[in-house]
Amino acid sequence: MNVELADYLIGLDKYIVQNGDRASTFLIVIEDNMDILLKLSVPDNPEQNLLIEIWESKKKSLKISLHHQDESTKSGLLRLDFNGRHRNPVEIMDTVPEKFKPFAGQYLDDYAGHMHYVVDDYKPLAWAIPLESDDFPVKKMNDRGDYTNILKAFFKKINLKTIINYNFQMSML
Repeated sequence: MNVELADYLIGLDKYIVQNGDRASTFLIVIEDNMDILLKLSVPDNPEQNLLIEIWESKKKSLKISLHHQDESTKSGLLRLDFNGRHRNPVEIMDTVPEKFKPFAGQYLDDYAGHMHYVVDDYKPLAWAIPLESDDFPVKKMNDRGDYTNILKAFFKKINLKTIINYNFQMSML
């Protein structure tokens, strides 16, 4: 996976696939310890197999990932983590964008959240930057009530065109 392909795939319009068809609307049930896997269709490039994974740990860590999947691998394109632990690579190659360089070798668990990106010459999603330094509009997660705004912002960033409705089935701790 390289940056050019990741950016291309992220930029394509996407729809959730439900019962084999493209869904115009979809219900996401937000519940304790959720683990949701959504298959996506890409009308402009139908041979692409994309997935969104939404995962919450028992420690109230939220991860939302967009993956490109082929027959044998699942390569990350973009991942958003709240309350997650991550350490960036120490070595800075020429392909590392300037915005990542101040965070080389750092653990990002001191920040409210961070966004992982593809950087050429590194394994996918090896690099992340704190949301404070990213253009992602939601900078922190105060409680589970923020999930809707976080998901809406992530879905907008990846050009998900399916209209999402939300239903809370969880404690709001």
